[in-house]
Amino acid sequence: MNTAIPILRWIIRVAGIVALGMGLIFWGGSGYGLLSAHQGLGYVVSIALLLMAILGFGQRVAPGLLVTAIIWSLVVPGVGSSQLKMLPGDLHWIIQVFHLLLGVGAIGLGEVIAGRAQRARAA
Repeated sequence: MNTAIPILRWIIRVAGIVALGMGLIFWGGSGYGLLSAHQGLGYVVSIALLLMAILGFGQRVAPGLLVTAIIWSLVVPGVGSSQLKMLPGDLHWIIQVFHLLLGVGAIGLGEVIAGRAQRARAA
């Protein structure tokens, strides 16, 4: 279990950054053929965050943080897969920004959990 969290951290980092890049391409008005890949990477990030949170319980990471990460890992794909139906028209940018913040937050939560687990192991 000592190597699982660092591996999940790297999965979240790589898949998250690539998904963010694809999302920015979509905002630019192109690359919609990559939408399935973007969604797949989002699922990978969410599953890795969920697994990391579950493993964090055994690494003495704060339970509140881990519960937040579990909820977050469920909200990200929910919003992502339904965002095209939310606030259509001129206000759709609000959902896009919200989805972007959720994705960045998922990466950040993964970093925080991994860092705390690493410090707990060192102590």
